[in-house]
Amino acid sequence: MRDVRVLNILGRDYSIRVPAAEQETLTQATQLLRAHIQESQHRFPRAGFDELLVITALNLCVPMIQQDQRLDV
Repeated sequence: MRDVRVLNILGRDYSIRVPAAEQETLTQATQLLRAHIQESQHRFPRAGFDELLVITALNLCVPMIQQDQRLDV
């Protein structure tokens, strides 16, 4: 069964339907995202909401790409 979870990120609420078995993973992902957004806010204090999300997303993608490249070698 899927439950609806409301996540608050940068003051905005997002309703996400998630299976009960994945709720803890979603909670952990939300906490990680908030931590990275906070880091981006400190580095780029004048960035707006959209810019912070894009900067954070790009910063989270870099390690994933680097890991894929190491696995391909």
